[in-house]
Amino acid sequence: MRRILQGIVLGQVLIVGWDAIALMEKYGIRRVQADCGAYLSAARSLAQGHSLKTVSLFEPLPYGWMSDWPLGYPVLIAAASKLTGLEPFYASRWLNIALFALTYLLLLYFFREKAEWLFLWIYPPNYTWNVTYALSENLFIPVLVAFVGAFYRYYQRAHPLWLGIAGVTLVGLFLTRYAGIAIGGALFLYGMLRLAEGQWKETLQWSALAIVQGLSAAGYFLWNAANHPAGETGLHIRDMPMPEGFWGLVWKYVPYVKFVGLVGAFTGLVWLWRRRDLVLDSPERRLHQLFLLLFLTQAGLYLWSMWRGRVGIIDMRHFVIMALPLMWYWADILWRLLPRYATLGIAVVFLLWQIRNTYRHTRWAYEKEFVPYSYVEEVRQAYDTLPPGACIIGGSLVYPIKGTRTDLCMGDAAAYFPILLRDCSCLYIECGLLEERLKLGFWGGIFWPFVKFCDKPCKDRVCLKKIHCASSPQTNSGASR
Repeated sequence: MRRILQGIVLGQVLIVGWDAIALMEKYGIRRVQADCGAYLSAARSLAQGHSLKTVSLFEPLPYGWMSDWPLGYPVLIAAASKLTGLEPFYASRWLNIALFALTYLLLLYFFREKAEWLFLWIYPPNYTWNVTYALSENLFIPVLVAFVGAFYRYYQRAHPLWLGIAGVTLVGLFLTRYAGIAIGGALFLYGMLRLAEGQWKETLQWSALAIVQGLSAAGYFLWNAANHPAGETGLHIRDMPMPEGFWGLVWKYVPYVKFVGLVGAFTGLVWLWRRRDLVLDSPERRLHQLFLLLFLTQAGLYLWSMWRGRVGIIDMRHFVIMALPLMWYWADILWRLLPRYATLGIAVVFLLWQIRNTYRHTRWAYEKEFVPYSYVEEVRQAYDTLPPGACIIGGSLVYPIKGTRTDLCMGDAAAYFPILLRDCSCLYIECGLLEERLKLGFWGGIFWPFVKFCDKPCKDRVCLKKIHCASSPQTNSGASR
């Protein structure tokens, strides 16, 4: 049965890898969104011998040091680009597949016979699309697995090596995603739990690691402020209020939440059906405590960020990372309670689910999403004609990846468009390929004023329309193709 599970995991890796590589030109720019644009443009800058620099994606800020995102993932993309000789756009796909497979290998090293089962739940088929994007979660997940594995091994063998690995990966989690600071917060709380039990040594060990991560994060933000042309740390508030009807929007736009709820309910039913207590040894019990703390600290940080206006977009990716400790926790319970033939049946369902998803991706790529990456040449010709310092609402994110201008702001993500309307002195809107997205005009029940600027359909793939630009007499036709 173990061999069958390994074959299912291999099948998933091959299917997802094919999805990422064979269709990457078909997916083209539809697989480049705001964070992708920042990571790829910074990787390109570094690969060309410069520091990690990007154009602004949300606000009219100068071109310069990448402060809104940490350096871990783009540095790895740049290294993959130099190693393979591929553009960062293409190199990132191969890198993602390697990291996807690495996640399984780490699980195999740390958790042995449960590795295949855990891999399927950590990377369920409704999230493997992430491998086709240049997104930091592709690095964050294997680093998180390494952190959890080191934590687990420490309670098995109590060797200082595992403490050291846990500390290194803890800093690595922050350097991959700023939200990784919540992992350190969970570890600090875990240390306080040990203090309540009188375990002074463990309290000092885990709390010290969390403090090291906090100090490294503080140093990194100070570095950002010193190197960014506007002194941005990466912690600035974007003045985007928490959306009205927040929980309703989460339920509507984040189907992964429904999946997590179903898994939790299923786990509870299995527990009741088996009617047995879980007998856990010390390492397993400690690990389950850590999982619950990881979920609570990540959810708390996200809600605080939404309330403070630091994050203005409800994104499925945030919820996947938040729920990952819960998924792992429940997967471990199911592994203990379900008969092996039942776990094999679920694994087969996951494989069929993956095949179905990839089939749908293929159909969409050929029927709806054929916007090749080579389209960047059309974008570059049009955007190069814009006045100095122009901002573009809905700007194509392939431009910062291969474009030549460093003074343009590629305004992306509907939640931040009002900031551009308010703060940009020279503002355009891209009404070409984004027409379908823009004509909806709704995000969180709010009708954004930018829609009116694309009142007439644009058949061209690049169609720039001027909203206002006091610094330039250039007309709409002069900036459009």
